[in-house]
Amino acid sequence: MTDQTFGKNRRSILLLITAGLVLMLVSTLSYFSANPGLVSHTTTGTQAAAPSGQQMPTSAGMDEATQQGVMALMQKLQKNPTDLEALVGLTEHFMHTQDWQRAETFALRAVVAAPNETQPLYMLGIIQHSQNRNAEAAASLEKVVAAKEDPSVRYSLGILYAYYLEQPDKGLEQLQKALDNPNTPADLKKAVSEEVTKIKEHKNHTPQQAQ
Repeated sequence: MTDQTFGKNRRSILLLITAGLVLMLVSTLSYFSANPGLVSHTTTGTQAAAPSGQQMPTSAGMDEATQQGVMALMQKLQKNPTDLEALVGLTEHFMHTQDWQRAETFALRAVVAAPNETQPLYMLGIIQHSQNRNAEAAASLEKVVAAKEDPSVRYSLGILYAYYLEQPDKGLEQLQKALDNPNTPADLKKAVSEEVTKIKEHKNHTPQQAQ
C-alpha cells in the first residue's frame, strides 16, 4: 500500500464528522420547529439584543426562519447565559455554517456550563479537527470517552491518532477498544476492523520503503 493510498483513508473521519453535522443540523431545525413561541416573538427586521459581550450573527446566507431561530436562542442566553440547550443549538448552527470561531465560542461556554455532559466536548473536538488542531481535537475526544464509553468516538480517536497525528500505535489502541466493546454495532465494527488492517499494513510497509 502506498503512502498516497494511506493518505486517502484520512477522509474516513471527515465522513463520520459530516454525518455528525447532518444529525446536529436536524436537531437544531427540530428545536426551532418545536419552539414556535420563541420565534413568534421575533418580528422580521427587528434585531434581538445579544448577550453582553456577544455580537449578533449576521443574517447573510440565513433564511428567515433560521435567522429568527438563532435570534431566539440568543434571547434565551440573554436571560440565562448558561442555558445548555441554547448554547448547544447555537454551536450546532455555526458548525453547520462552518463559522468555526463562533461555533467554538459557544461550545466552550457549553462545556463550562455543563462539565458532565459529553455532547459539548464532542462538538468541540469536531470544531478543533475542522481547524486542523488535531492534537486538541484528540484531547477533547479523550475526555468524552473518559466520561462515557462510546465506540464511535473511539473510532474517531483511532483515525485522528493514526492518520492525522501520525501515532499509529495509539490509533490501533483506540480502534481495538472499539472492537472489544460488545455494544459496537456490526457496521461500525466492520469499518474499525478494516482500518486496523490498513494501519497495520502501512506500519509494516513503511520500513521497507525507507531501505
